[in-house]
Amino acid sequence: MRVAILTDNDFGKVNGVTTTLKAVLRYAPPDLKLRIFTACREETDTPGYRALPARGMPIPCYREMEVFWPGRRRLRSEVQRFDPGVLHLTTPGPIGLAALHIQRALQLPMVGSFHTDLAAYAHLLTGSRAAGRLMAGFLRWPYGKCAHVLAPSEATRQLLLGGRRRAADSVSIWRRGVDTTAFAPAFRSEALRASWGVTDERPALLYVGRVSREKGLDLLAPLTRALTGAGHAHRLVVVGEGPYLEELRALLPDAVFTGVLGGHALAAAYASADVFVFPSATDTAGNVVLEAQSSGVPVLVTDKGGPQENLEPDCSGLVLAAGDVQAWIAATGQLVREFAWRRTLGHGARAYAERRSWQEALAPLYGWYRLLAAQSPRVSSGDAWLTVPPHSRLQPSSAPASWAGALRS
Repeated sequence: MRVAILTDNDFGKVNGVTTTLKAVLRYAPPDLKLRIFTACREETDTPGYRALPARGMPIPCYREMEVFWPGRRRLRSEVQRFDPGVLHLTTPGPIGLAALHIQRALQLPMVGSFHTDLAAYAHLLTGSRAAGRLMAGFLRWPYGKCAHVLAPSEATRQLLLGGRRRAADSVSIWRRGVDTTAFAPAFRSEALRASWGVTDERPALLYVGRVSREKGLDLLAPLTRALTGAGHAHRLVVVGEGPYLEELRALLPDAVFTGVLGGHALAAAYASADVFVFPSATDTAGNVVLEAQSSGVPVLVTDKGGPQENLEPDCSGLVLAAGDVQAWIAATGQLVREFAWRRTLGHGARAYAERRSWQEALAPLYGWYRLLAAQSPRVSSGDAWLTVPPHSRLQPSSAPASWAGALRS
């Protein structure tokens, strides 16, 4: 069975979507033949990944990142040549919108996966609630064409449902996993720690991810100032790039900024840290939270969004109130002071990550591929909500309504 996965995240980008899609390809069972279709500056053509060359355009409020506009007819031709039985929409950008055209043309069932709360990002980056509402309304369009939508966490699922119980079967959970061989305590590097200027008495606080305001990074400067003022020696290490980078450098002159890391360098950075700090209240999943725990590092996350569902509270990390600077200072200060507690939570973090395999995490997605492929004859996209097999728990008559109130900011 063939599935065409359409995404605006080409593999040149480093984020949770690309990490997840690479795992989708890597762990695909023998009965599924998957191929990702995207666009970027450089053309790539492999059995599992097809990137068409296209012109890029900077994203508003985030000019460091581009989306690419492929030729719609060529993309459709490439997908048609692959001859899929199911489409998978992963993003609402130009490629995602092209997926709607392909769905209409080929009359294929389509599953959607929701990865990024763009409505919250639009609100936070512009300071305009109207911008958030506009983005929420836009997102209802492509995802409303999907036979089913998969969310990475229960918090995100509730966001998408808009609190409407009658539509509960229209969105289900597809959680994330982690490769515990790629991220492990064994990659800890004393040489790297020395280059950072950290020791057991001066622990490393690590952040990995996009360096942008929507990640809650305004908390880092007051956090480190308070720790320093209280006499708690530490070093903040920031891995990643983004539009907030230069301002954050100015606010944190004593921090280490590594830029984007990947492969062994990223694994070593995780394992060489002592505490992972992730103050985002907008993330739907937070793959980096699982990667840090797999590296044997305790994690601090907020009580908003999906990351809080990707740890074992008080065993592998702590869940703290979003935006409560004093709570973060108190918890981080205690971890900085108490080596034994850090070590205990670190052991718990690794044990938790070992129960979050990609194979298990991906089972719901592969199951939906098979379910939609086994459906009744193809129908037009206008009736896409009627394409689910009769034995499915979905209720076609109520499914579109779930998106009428979804993603309200």
